[in-house]
Amino acid sequence: MKFLLTIVLVTSQLIMIACQPDSEIVLPSQAVATNPKVTVSDWVTIDANVWGVSPKAPQLHMAGFVDSCVTNSVVESGLVVAFYRHSSGEAVYALPISFGNQSISFTYYAMNDKGIISFQQKAGQTIDGDFRWVVVPKEAAKQVDWTNYDAVKQELGLTE
Repeated sequence: MKFLLTIVLVTSQLIMIACQPDSEIVLPSQAVATNPKVTVSDWVTIDANVWGVSPKAPQLHMAGFVDSCVTNSVVESGLVVAFYRHSSGEAVYALPISFGNQSISFTYYAMNDKGIISFQQKAGQTIDGDFRWVVVPKEAAKQVDWTNYDAVKQELGLTE
């Protein structure tokens, strides 16, 4: 069942990315370069206009982005962490997270030297806000608690 769900999610994401406008593709020049090994995306706003219903899994809303820093090596032995910030608040949460009966999760993978970051939530009322992800290769993975945004911010010298 998990395999089937994975196939459905990957296929849905590929369909969404094929129709994705260039403005939603995160290129290396748009990533915040803070560490020679670790890359950090800028905050990306995902609202009702960006969330799309998955054609293969209509119970999910999805938003996907291309990031060339997500390589096969990162997928196999590094990590990608993602954070959520509501547009009206200061608090930053590591994903996955639940708010009431709604939850936000993310996946990442590399295919043909194209890294994909995909955010998902259940269909219904979407939770809008700002999202950021951090790509951490194996060599840097043990330096900090990557799920603690304050620690990540301090380690990488991030300024909002």
